[in-house]
Amino acid sequence: MARPKSEEKRKHLLEAAAAAVAERGVGASTALIAKMAGVAEGTLFRYFPSKEALLNETYLFLCEQMTQALSQAFEASQPLPQRARAIWDRYIDWGLANRSWHRATAQLSVTEILTEETRAADVAMFPDVGLAEALASSEILAGNSPRFGDALLVAIADVTIQFAAMEPNRAEAYKISGFKAFQRMFLD
Repeated sequence: MARPKSEEKRKHLLEAAAAAVAERGVGASTALIAKMAGVAEGTLFRYFPSKEALLNETYLFLCEQMTQALSQAFEASQPLPQRARAIWDRYIDWGLANRSWHRATAQLSVTEILTEETRAADVAMFPDVGLAEALASSEILAGNSPRFGDALLVAIADVTIQFAAMEPNRAEAYKISGFKAFQRMFLD
């Protein structure tokens, strides 16, 4: 008789998958992920039927972690520019505090491995629908895939996080400049 699945082990596998993707990209093998989690590869497949299922679940796990951080900054009563700035700051702070998870999220967000259901679940988690609608209707994104807008946002955030990490004493200045670039592209 098979042993019951452990939520703690499942979480540990998701964390190992995130670390492996951050280190090796989406091509990271399930053998490597299992090794990083300290389990046999067969155990990984008891929790996830395929590598694609594991990566989709890993992406949603990371999005949940990020969304929790973003939600702490969300004040629905604030005007859109203030909400956008608060969410931007929390996103950059989360990326700086969770560099590996941020790299994994960024890599997974632009891969074809993610299903439409996973992408829809990600969008549904975002704490500020007004901001998402403003981004989608911006002049730059008009007629383009929402994934293009996500990729542009992630690129600006990646550069901001990279420079803030290299020069922590200038982190706040980079956050401000990164937000200004984001704002001009999407909110002006």
